[in-house]
Amino acid sequence: MLRPDLNIDELTAFLERWAGGAVRGVSQFESGQVSSVFGFEVLGGQSVESGKYVVRFVPAADGGAVRKDRFIGPRAAAVGLPTPRLLKYGEVRLAVGNLPNEERLLHDASAYPLAFAICDLMPGEHMDELEDAGRRHLVPAAVEAIDKISLIDISDTTGWGLFDSDGNGMDASWAAYIEEVVFPEDGGGFYERRRDWFEDRGGFLEFDVFRKASDRMMSTLEGLPEIARSVVHIDFGYDNTLVIGNEVSAILDWDNSIIGDHLYDGARTDVYASELDWKALLAERYELTGRDVPGFDDRWLVCQLHVVLQALQWYGRSNSEPAYHWMKARMLYMLGEGPAVGRHPSS
Repeated sequence: MLRPDLNIDELTAFLERWAGGAVRGVSQFESGQVSSVFGFEVLGGQSVESGKYVVRFVPAADGGAVRKDRFIGPRAAAVGLPTPRLLKYGEVRLAVGNLPNEERLLHDASAYPLAFAICDLMPGEHMDELEDAGRRHLVPAAVEAIDKISLIDISDTTGWGLFDSDGNGMDASWAAYIEEVVFPEDGGGFYERRRDWFEDRGGFLEFDVFRKASDRMMSTLEGLPEIARSVVHIDFGYDNTLVIGNEVSAILDWDNSIIGDHLYDGARTDVYASELDWKALLAERYELTGRDVPGFDDRWLVCQLHVVLQALQWYGRSNSEPAYHWMKARMLYMLGEGPAVGRHPSS
């Protein structure tokens, strides 16, 4: 489901019950494809102190994601990365205006189960598009932050891929996580579930494009060296990173974070930022800090193709044909089979 469309009056009443007092200025942030995020101010609540806060909502089925801040917060702070304080999380039933028809068969749209998390509103402005001339002074801070994310201590946890609120991953290996987007993969894979999107949408989604990305990803994955487990934010930058001056003041929304290859955040950023060479920027950072990265090129490519496959699926789900064709062209360029592309159409 795309980010839930909530009723402001009902949401305000929910927040006032939590705060034990008046709440004002409830407004939705434009960011977020899946979660709905709102800022608000508490005026002398009985349960919490006055101040500005943020609340996030996702479908209850994804509720474990909103609890990750509790795990990440102190560990990120230990490596110099400020994160919001998690004040409250749980589940609530609220009216959702954009509930898909298939969901309406299972749930009452007037009382849909949502998971929520309430955090402090952190200081700073959104990092926004680093490709913009007026934002490129923030590139060094972004590179440093990406590197620091991978230094978060997870030595007391196990597993790979999406992790729970205790930091334990759900996959046995990095390869197992990567293989989850293999295409077409009979028996419940994306193609089997969405075959009509390839056959009944006038050629919008193309089997050969998915197949090319998947085959190259898997053939490259086979030759990778052993990879150390690292935290990966997944959605770093733009609206999930705040800055003050030339410094990162907070990294937000760890909902989709995983345990994986520390190159992933840089590789993902590079996929979408076609006008900046993030691979060279990260390589320079590792040389400066003395960090050895065996198999850099192949690991980077595996991460990027995984990002591409997920993006192509999302553009099919959200019916975003221009973005789909841009990502296809971007993939061909990364594989040395096509010309460079301009900026992402949503930029």
